[in-house]
Amino acid sequence: MAPIQRSYPRILLTIALPTAVVLGAFYIAGKYVETRDRPQLSVTGIGEAKLSAEPDLAQITLGVQTGRQPTAPEAMDTLRQSMSAILAALREQGIEEKDVQTSNLSLYPASDWIDGEQVPRGYEASQNVTVTVRDIAKTGDTISAATAAGSNYVSGAQFTVEDVSALRSQGRTEAIARAREEAKNLAAELGMRLGDLAGFSEDISPYNMTSYAKGIGGYGGAEGMGGGDMDMPAGQQEYTVRVYLTYRLR
Repeated sequence: MAPIQRSYPRILLTIALPTAVVLGAFYIAGKYVETRDRPQLSVTGIGEAKLSAEPDLAQITLGVQTGRQPTAPEAMDTLRQSMSAILAALREQGIEEKDVQTSNLSLYPASDWIDGEQVPRGYEASQNVTVTVRDIAKTGDTISAATAAGSNYVSGAQFTVEDVSALRSQGRTEAIARAREEAKNLAAELGMRLGDLAGFSEDISPYNMTSYAKGIGGYGGAEGMGGGDMDMPAGQQEYTVRVYLTYRLR
């Protein structure tokens, strides 16, 4: 009788190979999920650069408050005549139409309280315009001309720089270098190194505004300003360029 041959090892091997492949696939998938779900560490460095420039624009707000008038049409007519005179005075100072913008126009009833009752007392009207003065040396003359023409409201003159793109470009280079150095130091403190750049943003904002003229206030601030030279120092306009750089860590 011929001996019986047994094939168990081959069967075991056939079963073991697919099992190993499946288990290996689960292991790899598990490692992928673990890596994918692991948060990517990053640091953000902030850099600032402060710059200053001489202002080349002045903005002032001028206006008229009519006081009480018997009727609404009379209040609006008084306002119209006063504003026409003011706008004519501005044109004589070389102010162009594009540099005059209405910022407020209102008409409202006036009244008094007498013996606990509200008694109508006519109407009041007001209008304000924001004026851009491109020759800042004429800012004081412009205000004086407007008040002489009938403006009884003047709000503070603000001096600024019209085009800040050159300042932004100049400050950006310095701010980026400081932001990168800060991010590098943060990474070193964490025992890591900077990887790829993951984010960038910047902003520019006034840092210190030397912008208000002596003697100019809010409501009623135009009284006594009808003529004469005015003290209008423009000062320096300071800007801060701020940069944010975010790096992945490795």
